[in-house]
Formats: sequence, structure tokens, C-alpha cells
Amino acid sequence: MTTWHARTPAAHDFLAAATAAPDSVLVALDFDGTLAPIVDDPETSAMHPEAADALAGLGPKVGQVAIITGRPVAKVRQLGQLERRAGLGGVIVMGQYGAERWDARTGVETPPETPQSVAVATVQIERALADLGLPGVHLEDKGQAIGIHVRRCPDPTAAFATLKPVAAEIAEANGLTLEPGKHVLELRSSSMTKGDALRALIEETGATVVAMCGDDLGDLPAFDLLRELRDDVVTTCIVVSGSHELPALIDHADVLADGPAGVAAWLAALSRHLP
Repeated sequence: MTTWHARTPAAHDFLAAATAAPDSVLVALDFDGTLAPIVDDPETSAMHPEAADALAGLGPKVGQVAIITGRPVAKVRQLGQLERRAGLGGVIVMGQYGAERWDARTGVETPPETPQSVAVATVQIERALADLGLPGVHLEDKGQAIGIHVRRCPDPTAAFATLKPVAAEIAEANGLTLEPGKHVLELRSSSMTKGDALRALIEETGATVVAMCGDDLGDLPAFDLLRELRDDVVTTCIVVSGSHELPALIDHADVLADGPAGVAAWLAALSRHLP
């Protein structure tokens, strides 16, 4: 059964350009919902086995593979077991929307310090949750951000709607950015976006054939960047890991994949076309 399909001519243009110049290829991917299935407890997330194998097979064939995530670098390294996987010796992880970075080639990790504003906001969120009495809400400490997960609530949609204005007020009071996602509200100190992180990687690597794979609202700035850069010199492709939770993202896709399994199949297909 096909788990991905091309939606626009850009998908075919990307494949042709990648085949012609694999060293100029940059493939960037989100982690949760793209490489790893969404799970109730984010601490138990793991890379889809087929996605891990496909990414490891693709890594040595292209100029650069990168993971751009809202998660801390250390957490993605742990959950993705990146150091244990053959073929990923050159991967770059841009964590917390690019506020921190790990380069597998050098082993250098640049973690940021936790801002005081995030610590204060966390206390305020905990107090608000105690007052609201919402069961199933889980807080995730991301260092430069705090995630409020409602996936385990009896009614996640209602909990999200209740907490969103509360989170917005706390974010504004502490000078933080509110980033809504799939059953999660994230308050972060950095105004950097995945678009900023992807632009930095493109400038650093000189890549002219660029794909971004993502599944959530936080990936939109990276998608917008690829549409902006798309011209006769730079060939780009937007791969959306589809979800019933955010159907509007489908409109952005050059390639639509059926979740992490579909992303894995697309990565494997790309790898097969490359020398």
C-alpha cells in the first residue's frame, strides 16, 4: 500500500535535482510526528523503525541530513538513539527551534541555559493547573521552553481550549512566545523559528536542493521559507506527515506522507534513486 504521494510538480523536480546533484541535497526533518509517532507520553517517544533505517541509508548519500525540533537536543539524541545508528555520523540536530545544536561529526553540543522567564512561567502554569483541576495534563521541561500536553486528558480538545487563553496570558506576562501544536501548548523564550534554523543550515551548507519534512504548526515557517527560496537556482520540496488533527497542513504539501511510516517510505524511495 502506498504511504506517500506527490501532490505538486515540485516533488518530481526535487527528485530529479537530488539525483543529479546529491552532494547539494539537504534533507531536514521534524522529530515528533514525522520521524517518531506521536504518543501520549512524550518521554516514551521513539523513532519509527523504518524511518530510522531509511534515514541511516540516506545519510551517506546526500550532502546533509538534519533534525530540526522543538525538543532539547539531548532528548532527541536519547530518544532517537542517534549515536547508535550507522549512517547518521554526519547528522546535525537543531534543538529548541535552533536555539541549541549538536553536530555528530564533531560531537559538539551547544545547550542554552534555562531562562528565568521560563522558570517563572512554569510555576504560574502549575498554579493555574491546580486551580483548574484538569486531570491528565502533563508538563514537559524543554529548557528554553515549557510544554503543556493535554493528549492524556479525558477530553483533550476541551482541555486545550480551556488552557490556551491561560497559557497566552502567562506567556505575555513573561515575554514568552506561545506556540500551539497537536494537543500541546508550548511557551518558549526564543523567538527563533524552524524557518530561521533551516535558513542557517542552508547558508552553512550551501545546499541548493532542500527538503523539509514536518507535521505541525511549528513547521510552517520552514515550509514558508522553502516556498520563498524556490526558483531556478534552489529546488525545494515540502513533505507533510499528514494527520487528521491538522488537516490544513495538507495544503502546504508537495509530498503528502501517511505519518512517520509514510515519511520513511519517501526517504527510502529518495535513497533508492541516488547513486
